[in-house]
Amino acid sequence: LSSLVIFFLTTNSVLNQAFRRDGKVVDFEILGVTMYTCVVWTVNCQMALSINYFTWIQHFFIWGSIAFWYVFVLVYGYLSPAISTTAYRVFVEACAPSGLYWLVTLLVVVCVLLPYFSYRSFQSRFLPMYHDIIQREQVEGIEIGLSDDELPKKVQGKLIHLRERLKQREM
Repeated sequence: LSSLVIFFLTTNSVLNQAFRRDGKVVDFEILGVTMYTCVVWTVNCQMALSINYFTWIQHFFIWGSIAFWYVFVLVYGYLSPAISTTAYRVFVEACAPSGLYWLVTLLVVVCVLLPYFSYRSFQSRFLPMYHDIIQREQVEGIEIGLSDDELPKKVQGKLIHLRERLKQREM
């Protein structure tokens, strides 16, 4: 679903638009860079939305992936045209200076993430998983109110095992 939204929204937003300062319209190289930028942002933001607890390494890889995309597009675009072929200086000369590129990237990423964020919000509020319940109760400062009987059998077994190990350490 995300890929369809990215494809059609990006294509319909930039094709036949005066993209460059000289009035030239978007070609397939610019469309490709714009579309792939939307993919990189969307995938990394979806990962960020699905994580319940961030560590520094998760921040490093999620936001570093986005930064690496821009570095890659810059470096690859500066290689000789024999190597980079159609990507030669596309980002520097066409995409980066264009306000439309940045606006389309923002619009597409928000439109793709909105249903995902809405579903996740609905799920955590009305159909919460166990970690959602625990997280909400911790934020509200409430003692966790799940009894062992409400937990799945697998989780109950692990809890019993963990309690036994804690008792052994205390002795």
